[in-house]
Amino acid sequence: MSEFKGIHREVLEDGTIKHVLVRDETGHEQAMAAKDYISDGIQPDLNDLPEVPTDREFPQSGKDNG
Repeated sequence: MSEFKGIHREVLEDGTIKHVLVRDETGHEQAMAAKDYISDGIQPDLNDLPEVPTDREFPQSGKDNG
């Protein structure tokens, strides 16, 4: 398994963490559930990651995701 580093956590309007964005040593980024981030022991600590607000609970499909 790759070594990951936390980038930021996306937080919904109600304060719920949608997911955590992580990057591996090759620069590949992926979204990960907060519970998986914690259980995998990825650094920095979840509470130390910057928050990025989002208003979409689910990803948008199609070309125009903006």
